[in-house]
Amino acid sequence: MTEKRDNEMSLLDNQENQKTNGGHVVLKEEEDDPDTQCGIGSCKPRALQVFANIAGFTGFYSITSLLSATLLTYVNSQVTTLERQFGFTSSETGIIMASNDIGYMLVVVFIAHFAHRSHIPRFMSASVLLFGISGLICCLPHFLFGTEKSPSEAPIQEYVLSNVTSQSRVNGLCSLANDTLMNFCEESDAPDKPEVMTSRPRDHAAAALGIIVIGMALQGVAKAPRNPFLITYVDGNVEKAKTGYYMGIIISVAIFGPALAFSLGSYFTRIYVTLGDTDLYPRHPRWIGAWWLGYLVFGAAAIIMSFPLFFFPRRLKNAPPSNAMDDIKKKKKDLVNITAKLIVEVKDYLRVFVGILTNPLYVILVVANVTHMFSVGGAHAFMPKYMENQFGLPAWKANLLMAGLSMPMASLGTFVGGWLTKKFKMSPLTGLKFVNVFTFVAIVIMALGFLFGCPQPKMLNRPGTTTSLTADQENCGSSICHCNDNDFFPICGSDNNNYYSPCHAGCLAQNGPSYLNCTCIPDGGKATAGLCDFDCPYLYPYAVTLAVSAFLSTMMIMPKIIIKIRCVTEKQKPLAVAFSSCMTSLFGFLLGPIIYGRVIDSTCLIWDSPCGERGACALYDIIDLRMKIHGFYVVSRGITCICLLIALAIALKTKIFEKTNTTKEDEEKGVL
Repeated sequence: MTEKRDNEMSLLDNQENQKTNGGHVVLKEEEDDPDTQCGIGSCKPRALQVFANIAGFTGFYSITSLLSATLLTYVNSQVTTLERQFGFTSSETGIIMASNDIGYMLVVVFIAHFAHRSHIPRFMSASVLLFGISGLICCLPHFLFGTEKSPSEAPIQEYVLSNVTSQSRVNGLCSLANDTLMNFCEESDAPDKPEVMTSRPRDHAAAALGIIVIGMALQGVAKAPRNPFLITYVDGNVEKAKTGYYMGIIISVAIFGPALAFSLGSYFTRIYVTLGDTDLYPRHPRWIGAWWLGYLVFGAAAIIMSFPLFFFPRRLKNAPPSNAMDDIKKKKKDLVNITAKLIVEVKDYLRVFVGILTNPLYVILVVANVTHMFSVGGAHAFMPKYMENQFGLPAWKANLLMAGLSMPMASLGTFVGGWLTKKFKMSPLTGLKFVNVFTFVAIVIMALGFLFGCPQPKMLNRPGTTTSLTADQENCGSSICHCNDNDFFPICGSDNNNYYSPCHAGCLAQNGPSYLNCTCIPDGGKATAGLCDFDCPYLYPYAVTLAVSAFLSTMMIMPKIIIKIRCVTEKQKPLAVAFSSCMTSLFGFLLGPIIYGRVIDSTCLIWDSPCGERGACALYDIIDLRMKIHGFYVVSRGITCICLLIALAIALKTKIFEKTNTTKEDEEKGVL
């Protein structure tokens, strides 16, 4: 009886000392380990420990990753709005988007080497906090410089006037009096000369550009630890076969960030920038949306959500043993001198760095990723603007279309890619073949953009052109109305034709957003501000090609990540991920928007040039724009395809995946 009682007590003790965590047995000693408990210092409430597992971390980090991705993408939805308010060119907005990666490259390679020895959740929490702060900085130009005090249906410029002729001139209307055109760009002390009451668009352009660039650069710094630290943490706390699955969940949720950015960006662009009532409307040439609201909302949300991440433990319960950390501890155990430690760190860093640079498969995969992201960073950065100009859409509708179709398909593609790697247990070699095939298919799909486009809208009475006019139209326009050819203010006539300005259309009166008694316009001589809607049947076919291309491209994300981290050793993994991200940022996300911005500027037909200073483009050659955007895209993706074929040949010849440090147990599970 005594022996039986002892056995029962022993069994109860074992049950008390063991608990399950996600199907795994967790020893009580491990549960009591402070490095595996949620909290900070001695404050580690038992209620928080339910989150101290990979599922809890994945859930919380997915939310913060969503907000970070939203902040990174939000600027793409506001390109036209920023250009209109501050007079930025596309090259300057390209610099704004590229500045994100300048900050990223300054720190990513250096901090990634310390991923194994850092408290990763707290590092990630600090990065999300910095994301939120950067968002608040980006909205500062609105509060510092503001906009026009009266958001009403305003004339082209506002002046103190004393006669009807001058009033007509200032409102951009036809003036039949043969008076001399006034120089509105220079102030004068003469009592009979009107005083300029509003600022020109470029007055605060340099300051606004500098502030937004600083905010975006801080986003880049905050983005730096994301990939190397996240992959290191997830891969070090789950079985190797499940890394792709959990990473797929996080990235899939993050890809909804752009969808959220474009959705709310669409909503904010339908609100006037001052949040006040106005007679203007979104298609009006002077309309400016409330672009700053997005930065304020997303920045504040990121700051709030950064705090829960701070309380996650250094390592999760039942994490697989890590040899990398043991090696580091052994090397430093006997070192006391700080200089000696620094020398070891530098030698260790250089040894790892040289190791990945002499890996031919890794290098060619990096080149492939760079050329791929060049097209993503360039074409997709300006995609809402492209759709606005190519299909005549208001900014809110272009953003809504991007949010509702392309971005959800991108998220679905990422999840499907992660699921496929787990479901079929693809080897790295199989994954590389998979990526080759679907890269080529994605190129073919996106090349349809050459065909899905619209004709150039006609612009009647445009200075310097010889558009054929009717007999009635020959007796109107600039020569009779004494119009200023620098004042481009497009209007849509009742005959469904576009006119350069109310003056060039011979309009003699204005009633709110409508222009009346326009001598150049038949059928009643009426017009409204903004370009006419034009019939183009290719909008939705083009949107479908964007969605399919986004799905195929993102479906390859997880196989690419797994291939990249499996072609290097465990110790090289954080630096390999960081170096790849750095090169992608430098030649993809940094140069991409700048080069594409210059390409877009090269297709401009009419510049908004207040007082001779070039500002934003007012009218594009949309046929030239379509050919150049898709031409750059197809060429860069074609180079990607060639690099992937070379990578496949190297992998087959060197059998590198058979030489990497994969355990026998992992091979039996079909680990990538």
